[in-house]
Amino acid sequence: LHSLLAKMEAAPPAPELDTTTVRDITDLLSKGDCYCLNEKSSNPHTNLFVGDHRLGLVSDADEQLMIHLQFNETVKVHSLRFVGFNLDSFDAEMAPKVVKLFVNRPSMAFSDCEDVQPTEEFELTESEMASPDGVEKLVRFVKFQRVNSLSVFVEENFGGDESALGGLKVYGVPVLGTNMGDFKRQHPDPTQG
Repeated sequence: LHSLLAKMEAAPPAPELDTTTVRDITDLLSKGDCYCLNEKSSNPHTNLFVGDHRLGLVSDADEQLMIHLQFNETVKVHSLRFVGFNLDSFDAEMAPKVVKLFVNRPSMAFSDCEDVQPTEEFELTESEMASPDGVEKLVRFVKFQRVNSLSVFVEENFGGDESALGGLKVYGVPVLGTNMGDFKRQHPDPTQG
């Protein structure tokens, strides 16, 4: 028992979770739970997080995209950075123009966007999307305090048949540092009455 206590005392303390400094929280996404509606199979949403604008996400049937981001813990969202697709041969017509955000609506579909008021809406410009660093758009922080999921709806672009996005980053802070993936679902014991 004493040796166990000595080991516990000698162990370095767990690092404190910084819940005040705004940072890139894209690493807090539960990537296996994220998805995109109307994505081209050769350019899926997972390319948005690779860091190479030449790969990117491209829509399939029309210009609309519904990107669903699921976080593995509750976060406060401060802003999003949108990066244009394939900036070396940038096609402004494919760049997102009208983007709507919906907080904590994990099963949003295109039809829901007509019935539900967005939490935030942006109108991007061609020059913003052509910038090598992309464009960072601040959200109304008060409406993004307890975010578990974020749906990003690209409603229209600048006239192209398809929409394309080279990268997407989410900036904010974790709320409590609770990783929902650490919890295991408890099943009731049928033998207990």
